[in-house]
Parts: sequence; structure tokens; C-alpha cells
Amino acid sequence: MEETAVTMMADEQMRAGGRPGDAVGGRPEMDFATLTERELEVLVLLASGEQNRWLARRLGITERTVRAHTTSIVRKLNLKSRFEAAIVSYLHAEDIRGHQGVASVL
Repeated sequence: MEETAVTMMADEQMRAGGRPGDAVGGRPEMDFATLTERELEVLVLLASGEQNRWLARRLGITERTVRAHTTSIVRKLNLKSRFEAAIVSYLHAEDIRGHQGVASVL
């Protein structure tokens, strides 16, 4: 997916949904501290748009575990879908990567 296409989809999603939290620079505030280290790793990789099978291989876990982590991420960040989580991952990449241990999957 091209960067401009992802940015356009993210902008459209933000206008349509209005996520909880205070907007900072047009983006809602996200509390990534609620996520485990593994969930942060999965979140970073969701921005790639790859299937769970690829994510599982990359992380050395099962597809079922990737689905469980994704479900937990969506719930903890009060999102609506995996797609929205991927957009959040793209928009907040620097914030997410700032957490200890996440750089190991990149």
C-alpha cells in the first residue's frame, strides 16, 4: 500500500469516526502503556498490512496468538477493527517504537 493511500485512508477514518481522547496534531491521544510488549510488537507489524500468517512467522508465534493479540489491542485502544489498529500503528509509529523492546521486530 502506498504511503499516500494509507495517509488518505487514515484521514478519512479519523473524520468519520472521531476516536476517544484529546486530538493532538489532528490525531487522537492513544494510551499505549496499556499494551504488553508483545502487543506493541504486533501493533507495529499491523501497519505493514500483511496477513496474520506472515506476522506469526515474523514473531515466532501461532496465527491464533496473533489474532488474540490483535483482538486485545483493538479492545484496549478502544478501536473498531484490525484495519483501524493498522492505521493507528502507521500514524503513531514513533510513539509505539519509543517503548522498550519494540525495535527488536523491525
